Order: sequence, then structure tokens, then C-alpha cells
Amino acid sequence: MAGAAIRVRAEEAAARLRGVESRGENLTQVLRAFGQYMLGSVERNFAAGGRPTAWEPLKIISKVDWHTRRKSFWGKTSMTARGQAAWEGRKPLTDTGRLRRSIQVAEVTPRSVVIGTSVIYAAIHQFGGMAGRGRKVLIPARPYLVFQDEDIQRADEMIAAYIMGRP
Repeated sequence: MAGAAIRVRAEEAAARLRGVESRGENLTQVLRAFGQYMLGSVERNFAAGGRPTAWEPLKIISKVDWHTRRKSFWGKTSMTARGQAAWEGRKPLTDTGRLRRSIQVAEVTPRSVVIGTSVIYAAIHQFGGMAGRGRKVLIPARPYLVFQDEDIQRADEMIAAYIMGRP
């Protein structure tokens, strides 16, 4: 036969397809890696004070409560310069950093990854609602566990590369 020819070996193609099928059945490894990636995305949510929409700012009552718990920030009648500087730098959900530090990859299975926290007040900040004694205080939703568009794109890329056997 003159010219060019291509020979396809069905055995090699079938073996490659079996590998793709096998990797697609158990995504634990790639989902664990994606969970770690998402921890970085959640950290960026905290650093930005909410993404893609900024969280509602703190209310004045939060300022009063915050300062009454920190006596060193008060002079005889008003805030000290140190107290004022400390307040000005505050963002929602960052008072102690406990919530932010508690976010972790909680569970990875062959088909899913769970990212979350066991901090008891986490849900009220994520979803908002009534809180406090007698549930008289409205806490606005400040969603920090949020998948951004780029996170979904990254998940697609990571899973496709894993299934196709690319590093």
C-alpha cells in the first residue's frame, strides 16, 4: 500500500478505556486534592470579607459589645486611640479567628468531599437568622463556605485530568 497508513490496536485502546473507567469509579484522590484547594478558596472568602458579594458590615451594637469586652480600649468616657485603631481594622467573622481556623476537609468519599466546621455558631453566620437570648437579634447571612465560579472550573479541570490519567 502506497502513501500513509495508521494501525489501531484495539487492545491498547481498550486498556486505556478500562483505566479511565477505573479512575472514574473512585475519585477519592482527586477529591481530597480539590478539598485542599477549596480550603484556600474559603480563606480568600474571609480575606476579602465575602466573595463575590461583600458581607454586610458590622452594626454599631457589635462595636459597643466588642469594646465592653475589652476594657483596655476604653478611657473614662470614650475609646482610646488603641481601641479606635483596633475597631477600624475589624471585619465581620474575624473577632477571634476561631471560625476561620476551624474550616477543614471533614470527609472524602469516592464520590464526594465535605468541607466544613464543627463550631457551634458557624451555621448562623453562614445562613443568617435570629440569635441571642430569646432569638431577638438578627444576624445577617455572611456566607463563607461558597464555591466561586473559578472553583467549579478548577474542579472540572482536576477531575478531567485525573480521569484521563494526567498529573
